[in-house]
Amino acid sequence: MTESMPKCHFYKLPNEIILHLLNPIPTPELLRLAVLSHRIYTLILRILQTRLVAASELSSHTLLLECYQPSARLTEPPYFCTYHGTDGLTHYDPLSNDNTKVAARLGQMRNLYSRFQPHRRELESGGRRVRRPPGDVPGSRTYPGSPADKFEGETVKQILSLDGHELFTQLVAQTNLVKIGPRHGLFACFVGVEEGVVRVWRDWLRDMAVKGRTVMPDTPQEGLKHEGKGKKAVREIVEEKRDLSDESILWVSQARNTGLKFNIKERKLRRDVPVLIRADEEDMPVSYEIEYDELLIRTSHLLLMLEKSLVQENNESGKAIVFGSFNAS
Repeated sequence: MTESMPKCHFYKLPNEIILHLLNPIPTPELLRLAVLSHRIYTLILRILQTRLVAASELSSHTLLLECYQPSARLTEPPYFCTYHGTDGLTHYDPLSNDNTKVAARLGQMRNLYSRFQPHRRELESGGRRVRRPPGDVPGSRTYPGSPADKFEGETVKQILSLDGHELFTQLVAQTNLVKIGPRHGLFACFVGVEEGVVRVWRDWLRDMAVKGRTVMPDTPQEGLKHEGKGKKAVREIVEEKRDLSDESILWVSQARNTGLKFNIKERKLRRDVPVLIRADEEDMPVSYEIEYDELLIRTSHLLLMLEKSLVQENNESGKAIVFGSFNAS
């Protein structure tokens, strides 16, 4: 009876069934299957495309950036990061017949970067917890850091000062992917995206300040996009593709998974200089105001961290991770 049955090969299955079988597989294991055949490779690209879109938007999670000088570790609060877009993510056509473009698409996906803007939130007195507006429910799309909240928040600015003998200063940068818990100070999950120490050189600050005075910054254009059943018009930012070799971007590590883009402005200090000392000497103290323009994160790396966060959330079995101190009452 078995010999009379027709042979059923995996490749005889329709694409919809194969996609259903491949969807539950985690991304690292899924990538290993991409070398099996051209058909499997194309189907995996479709799955990765959907996952990258979901990872970049972070509808259920929030990005927190901690960036401070070592002396300000206990005083500088974390910054919420709002999503501003991923250049090149929507350009892929899964139905394209151009084999050259399809073959190169996996490498292109790895080089995609999502753009986020850090901003400050008003803090409660006596702590680093975030003050939420009335009716702001954790997990909702109006919670701080969600895509719907991308036009609110104060721009992050810091002051970097160097004495005459200092050639550089340092910034400790750490990006975390969190899911806000039901109470203040509680995270349902907490995954570190990348951590490192960024060295900020005196010459780089001077060059970026001069560049900022001579070149007008790119102003994002606002357009109208219709969403929802009622086609309600909402604002969106339309920007040109970022040049990743831009000198104004400081990468947190050699892996270039996360980078910070700044706008630099020199602060004019009043100096009581003796007559015999030139005020333009390099050994004079300097001070600069740095404005956080964008946080760049490799989208594929963000996807891996998101999957790690989902696994952590499932394994915790309802337990929450507590960060911070609470006053006993």
